[in-house]
Amino acid sequence: MRIHAKNSRRFSQKTSVFSRLLLAGCLLPALQTHAADAAAKPKPDVLVFSNGDMLTGKLDHEADGTVFFASDNAGTVKVPWAKLKELHTEAPFAVIETGVPVGRKKANLDIPVGTVSIAGDTLTVTTSSGTREIPVKSIAYLIDQPTFDKNVNKKQGLTEGITGAITAGASTVNSTQNSVSINSGVVLSRIVPPVAWMPARQRTLLNFNSNYGKVTQPNTPTVKTNILHGGLEEDEYLSPRFYLLEQAMWDHNFSQGLDLQQLYGGGAGFTAIKDAKQELDVTGIVDYTKQSFSASGTAPAYTNNIIGSSFGDNYVRKFPRKIVLTEIAAFNPAWNTPSDYSANVSVGATFPVYKNFAFSVGVIDSYLNDPPPGFKGNSVQFNTGLTYTIQH
Repeated sequence: MRIHAKNSRRFSQKTSVFSRLLLAGCLLPALQTHAADAAAKPKPDVLVFSNGDMLTGKLDHEADGTVFFASDNAGTVKVPWAKLKELHTEAPFAVIETGVPVGRKKANLDIPVGTVSIAGDTLTVTTSSGTREIPVKSIAYLIDQPTFDKNVNKKQGLTEGITGAITAGASTVNSTQNSVSINSGVVLSRIVPPVAWMPARQRTLLNFNSNYGKVTQPNTPTVKTNILHGGLEEDEYLSPRFYLLEQAMWDHNFSQGLDLQQLYGGGAGFTAIKDAKQELDVTGIVDYTKQSFSASGTAPAYTNNIIGSSFGDNYVRKFPRKIVLTEIAAFNPAWNTPSDYSANVSVGATFPVYKNFAFSVGVIDSYLNDPPPGFKGNSVQFNTGLTYTIQH
């Protein structure tokens, strides 16, 4: 009986050890996964308001004196420097001071990159080589390191940096008179590099708009509207505000007897106003224009070849609630035939409806000083539609 009890105790001890090893083997992967998740999840950034309230989350960036902070509970909040008491980040940020240029594929030795801590009016950035204190009032941008490295060191993709809007509208009437009206518009811009904290080197502008309408009635001639416009501009910046440009435009306007107008030119532009709310560019170019008009009545078809200039502006104004006003105008005097001058003005506004969709209204006025006989020189369009905004 003793031997049997001893063997039983030994068996029980071996079973206990085996059970513990088995339990540890089962729990070990879970414990390792938990530890890995805890290590992978970074600590939150901390923002303290001037009144003592605190938010945890992640600093997104800072621009023009406003901190954009993604809070865990309140979403993304915008905090001016004046309302900020403290800020502490766990991830490294590039601290760009006002007046310090950011070059591409350069060392950028004047731009420290490290974790950021703000107390009062002083920012302390901790880098691999030490700490540096910078007055808050002299900071232009705080950019997270991955975004900073991507734009400084990597080549921009062809589809990166594209912004703009696509608009479409239509209306129909079925009655004694049957009518249909369709309008569309595309305005796109691509800037290299696509960030505000680096000086622009190139900009491509593309725009297109169309307006088609038809009114029919029994025993009555059909009334038709067919207007097309397309434009392409390539800018090369010599400084943050001054640039050289190449431009091409194509126009067709059935209502003015214009089969096709082609304009090709080059010149210079200057950004007269640029801030967070508005931007105004003014341009001047020397151009060649070829106008082809259709026959009208007894007047035959004919062509004008014009050497002239184009003086224009492009204005964008942002209002509260993401309402945007745009205005584009150009005056085109002719040198060899002064009577063949022309002008174009386009004014539009978009009102947000849902996410990237907006309601848009616009007016386009095209003027030809010397149209064919039987046609008016002025052509005015009023368009409404639904706009989809493209943001990079």
